[in-house]
Amino acid sequence: MISLLTRQPMPLLVLILLTWPLALPSVYAAQDQDTPVLSGSDPLSLEQALSFADQHPRLKNPAASTRFPRRPALFVGCHDLAFAGARAGEERRNQAWSSPLLSAEDAQRLEVMQRFFDVLLADLSFAHDNEAMAVAFVQLDRARARAELGQFSPLQVAKLDADYQAIRRQRAASESTQRLTRALLAQALGHPQTLPEHLTPPKPPPADQAIPTLAEVIAAAQQHNPQVRALSNEPQDAAATALLAMDLEQAALELITRLQLLGLIAEQVDTEARWRDLKLDESRTLYELEAQADLGFSMSQQTRARRDQEQVALCQALTRAELAALQGQSLITSTSD
Repeated sequence: MISLLTRQPMPLLVLILLTWPLALPSVYAAQDQDTPVLSGSDPLSLEQALSFADQHPRLKNPAASTRFPRRPALFVGCHDLAFAGARAGEERRNQAWSSPLLSAEDAQRLEVMQRFFDVLLADLSFAHDNEAMAVAFVQLDRARARAELGQFSPLQVAKLDADYQAIRRQRAASESTQRLTRALLAQALGHPQTLPEHLTPPKPPPADQAIPTLAEVIAAAQQHNPQVRALSNEPQDAAATALLAMDLEQAALELITRLQLLGLIAEQVDTEARWRDLKLDESRTLYELEAQADLGFSMSQQTRARRDQEQVALCQALTRAELAALQGQSLITSTSD
């Protein structure tokens, strides 16, 4: 244990983290200077993004669309998040646009929404990894200084160096993913050469918003969903009709159950976030008193908790949008104030 008399001064990197509010870095630092942004849409809101969906090439040539399947989302996996024990390989259930019960227009809007949320989570993931790398660097820097004083062994320094390099690698991947998610969003908007830089996060739905019953969702889908109505009106035998009814009921049940589970997960991550807030306050106090405290680690963990909260909130919004689409309702209304 090192005494307070030999304590190192606070490194500049930690001073920056303590005195600056958390700001997400611009992905355009590594982007070509002549790459344009969407005209008049910076920052880009979810409502603005959804307005681009109807002009997407997928809607103009459905036959060609089937030959070029959509790529999976990178961060938004609401089925996996809710059903923690779900087996691997269920990517389709994580893709909001994949249901055959949705119209092509709604499928494209849901892809836009999912890509939009993917960017938000990519930014938050980078913020966490950026802080974690700063913490690891400070620990390594102090260890090297103490090793020169004979207070740390070469083995301890090597271990911290290996940890730092692993986190540095993760931070580089997160930074690259910021651009990749923006490229996928730009493709979903039908403007692949105009990457959106700043996004306006949507406001979450009211916490007390009721979850519809299975019977309500099925009845609304049969009455208002144009895709379900078209499939119901096609000439088909009794077996095909029964399969359509079962698929509709299963899709509605999965979405309702997912929304219920996400409510429980929200309570868990909110509790985690409150604990991390209190832990950060304690770490700040101990640091100001010059007692031993891992302030940087507490900051990093608080950022991770905030990212987890945001992921759950976005999955709740996306699942409600999927339910709205299944019932033939407007997605924009379901995500607005």
